[in-house]
Amino acid sequence: MISSTQIKSLIKSTCEKMGDKFASEDAITLVHETGFVESGYKYLRQLGDGPAVSFWQVEPQSGIDNLQHYLKHRKSLMGKCADASMVDLKHWQNYDEKLWGEILEKNIAAGIVHCRLKYWRVPKKMPNTLEGRASYWKKYYNTDQGKGTEEKYIDTVKEYL
Repeated sequence: MISSTQIKSLIKSTCEKMGDKFASEDAITLVHETGFVESGYKYLRQLGDGPAVSFWQVEPQSGIDNLQHYLKHRKSLMGKCADASMVDLKHWQNYDEKLWGEILEKNIAAGIVHCRLKYWRVPKKMPNTLEGRASYWKKYYNTDQGKGTEEKYIDTVKEYL
C-alpha cells in the first residue's frame, strides 16, 4: 500500500492546483478516504472484469461525463485540471473511453481530479463527519447500484486512519 501521508499530500497539492475552492480540508479528507475504501491504495484496476481504474476506481465513462457535461463549459477549470494532472489539454477535450481508461490507470493526479470533480458536482454540502462522508460516498460516488456500504466505508477508514 502507498503511504497515506504521501497520497494525502498529493491529493492536497492536486486539488489546490484546480483552485482553492476544490481544496478544502473536508474535500481532501473525502478524496483521501474514498481511495482507501475503493482500492485500499493497492489496486489500479477493478477486481474482476469491471471498467473502473485508478485508486479511486473511476470508470472511464464517468471521467468522460465530467469532460462532456461539466468541464466542456468551464474552459479555465479544464486548463487547471490539465495542469494539475500534467495531462495535455487536448486529452481533456477528447471523449475517447479507451484513452481515458489508460490515463486514469497510469496517472494518479488524473484520478484525483476526476474523483474531486465527481464530488464537486453533487448539489449538496459536503459533510464533515465520518458517518456523513460514508453516506455521501454511498449515495453520490458508489451509488445505489454499487456494492459498497456505509458500514464498509466507516470500517475501512477506521482500519487505515
